[in-house]
Formats: sequence, C-alpha cells, structure tokens
Amino acid sequence: MEEPKKNIRFTLSDLLNGQFFESELFIRNKLLLFVIFLMLLTNIAVRFKTAKVLREVDTMERDVKELRAHSIAVAAEVIKLTRPSEILDRIKHSQLGLETSKEPPVRIYVDKEK
Repeated sequence: MEEPKKNIRFTLSDLLNGQFFESELFIRNKLLLFVIFLMLLTNIAVRFKTAKVLREVDTMERDVKELRAHSIAVAAEVIKLTRPSEILDRIKHSQLGLETSKEPPVRIYVDKEK
C-alpha cells in the first residue's frame, strides 16, 4: 500500500526557529536551494557592478562634454590669434622693431646648370 503524502506546511516561525532545516523537504532539495542561493548572490553582485559602471559612464560623459567645450574655446582662441590684424597688433606691442613690408613679394628664378 501506498503511504499517504504528508501535508507539507511551514510557517515563518518554523523557519526562524530552525525546524525548516530539519525537515525532509529541505534535506531532499538542499542542492537546489543552494543553487538558488548562489544565483541570488550572483544577481546582487551583478546589479552592484552594473550600477558602479553606469555611474562611471555618467561621470565620463560629463567629463567629455566639459573637455569638448574647452576644446572649442581653445580652437576659437587659436583662430583669433592667427588673424592677420591680430598678428600685426602683437608685432607692434612686442617692440621688436619689425615692420610690415610695403613691397609685394618677388619670385626669384634660378637657372639650372646642365
């Protein structure tokens, strides 16, 4: 004859006082429960790692925006400094005694010797 199945019911007090860990259900399925526990720990670790990576990505994106703005400002300053009028002003203020040429440049031709 078959044995009647026991009605398996556990309460929170059974879990807290340790009777759950002595039960046949726990003993039969301890490997499965261990695997589930490991999966939960892995899930928690992955979530924390993902949150950390996302914070680093946000920080780097903010830094890239700041560096891009700085790069644009520096490029504008360089363009401003390379204007001919700006160059002439800087030459005048440097007191080096340099003057702009009044004559246009002339090409010099050299005959090649054969």
